Order: sequence, then structure tokens, then C-alpha cells
Amino acid sequence: MSKSKTKKKSRAAGTEIKAADAATIVEDGFGSYLIRAGRLNGNFVARAFPETGSRSQGLIAEASGTSEADAIEALKEILRIRGAERTEARRWEGRSDISIPSKEEFSEALGQMKLTDAQLAMLKAHAIAGDDGMSMAALTRAAGYKSEDTAVKALKRAGSHVADFLGVETQTDAANDQKDAREILGYCIEGDAETASVWVMHDELRHAVRSII
Repeated sequence: MSKSKTKKKSRAAGTEIKAADAATIVEDGFGSYLIRAGRLNGNFVARAFPETGSRSQGLIAEASGTSEADAIEALKEILRIRGAERTEARRWEGRSDISIPSKEEFSEALGQMKLTDAQLAMLKAHAIAGDDGMSMAALTRAAGYKSEDTAVKALKRAGSHVADFLGVETQTDAANDQKDAREILGYCIEGDAETASVWVMHDELRHAVRSII
């Protein structure tokens, strides 16, 4: 439900609205975005921003209308179309059995997620490893963990956060299904008696990590 707040100045970057134009800014939510609407230079304008995260990337989209409510609805339609187009453009990765988001989508998610230092360390190391990938033992060392089980849980949590933010359905890790939330981060190449299994980060996420983290 929309809520109105009286403010002298908007706190989000790019949302400066002169006091002479409007005393009220209407806020609403849409998915992972915060919408702020008000009167700007005589026009009603609504703008969408990342809802959370210390590495907020600023303005996502904007729309205008005959009122705050009209501008908000127009902006929501833009965001719906944007989301549908992004989903349609995702690449199917059979090794993970999911559609892989684009670099831009991953970058947006990483910019808002509150990752731990250990999770950040694993993602950085994994991105640097490239197509060679990393074993869970190596990822465990990169994170500074002593337990491989702890590292697996941390990666699963990171994968779940990314999947939730981007609306990607991941596999469960039920007894008869070895896939889990890590699949949105990369795919596993099974080892044999002499070599360990390795995880290879998806190329789109690799580029996002290198540019964001």
C-alpha cells in the first residue's frame, strides 16, 4: 500500500524535488524496488530505486503522469515489461538446469545483497579462477573457513539471495536431487577417483563480480 511522507529533500540520489513544487513525496514498493513519486518542475514524476543495499546503483527507471498515482502505475508497467524482457533473454544452462541471468541482472543483485566477508572472498576467488573453476576445498580456504560444510552453506545462502532477488527458481537439495542454490552461481564438473569435483562460475556472474566487487 502506498504511503505519503512529508520531506524537505529526498534522500535517494537523483530524486531532488524542489520544495516549491511539492511538500509530499509518495512512496510505494514494487518487487525489489522502492518507488518515489512527487511533483518535479510542475510535472508528476515517479522514479524507481534499489530498495536495499549499501552499494545502491541509483535510478533504475522513471515515468510521468497526471498525478502521483498515475505516474506510479506507469512506472510499474515499465518495470513489469523490463522484468519480462530480462527473463526472456536469459540463457539456458543445461549443466545447472536453470536460465542464467545477464551480467546486468547479476550486477544489480550484487549491488543490493548484504554479503558476508567470507561470501565476498569466495565470489572474488571464484571469478578469478575463470573456466578452471575451484574445488569446494579451495573455496573453503578462500573464505577462511575450516569446515567445508560451512563453506557450502555460505554459498547456498548467497545463491538463494541472488535467486530470490532475480526471481530465479533453483533446485532443492532433496535426497534424490543433488542440485541446490549454488547452481545459480555456477555449475559442477564431477571429478573421479583421482581428481576433485570443481565448480565453475557462470560467465555472466564472473563478469559482474569482476566489475562490482
